Amino acid sequence: MLYRTVPRVLRVGSALRASSHPAPLRPAVAPLHRSYPAQPRTFTSSAVWSKGLQPDSEDPKPSNPQKAPGAGFSAHVSEPSPLTPEQYYEYSEHYFNVLLAELEKAQEEGSDIEAEYSAGVLNITVPAIGTFVLNKQPPNKQIWLSSPISGPKRYDWILEGDGMHEKQDSRPFAHGQWIYLRDGSNLTELLNSELTLKLPRDIYGEQVDS
Repeated sequence: MLYRTVPRVLRVGSALRASSHPAPLRPAVAPLHRSYPAQPRTFTSSAVWSKGLQPDSEDPKPSNPQKAPGAGFSAHVSEPSPLTPEQYYEYSEHYFNVLLAELEKAQEEGSDIEAEYSAGVLNITVPAIGTFVLNKQPPNKQIWLSSPISGPKRYDWILEGDGMHEKQDSRPFAHGQWIYLRDGSNLTELLNSELTLKLPRDIYGEQVDS
């Protein structure tokens, strides 16, 4: 079963102990507009729009494209798996929540990583490397990444088993990956490699801990 936390604006700091309360994902939920009380060093209201790919930018051309390990299952896929707007919202929101939880964990273990999440844009700053920017793109049903290491990429939702024409509703939970169709690279594996994280490959089987 998928889990979802309330969209949030996050700043990861050394004393960060942000809590989240998992709730089962439902197939069609409209975005909620909520307001939150100010919490020092945990939440920030600043939006981040100046970095990363923009809707009118050209399709990125990585200077050194490489296939990520384990991405072979999607190498033959040339088109994204179909998603409804509601499914895109649920899957992208859950992905960002799991990523934020992993960034918090890394900070608690002594990492210097800092993250700021606002309005669908996540900035991840790594000292001596630079800033990674992940953008949700609902019109395209994509997640866009701008990396100081591997450059810009646009990731589409690919259902594992698509090559065998497996239907999404045939599984008890979402079983897909965010894949860059040009080289078959996997967003989760790239983030694990470049940010030294430990994101699970099956993110959609994960519950975000409180």
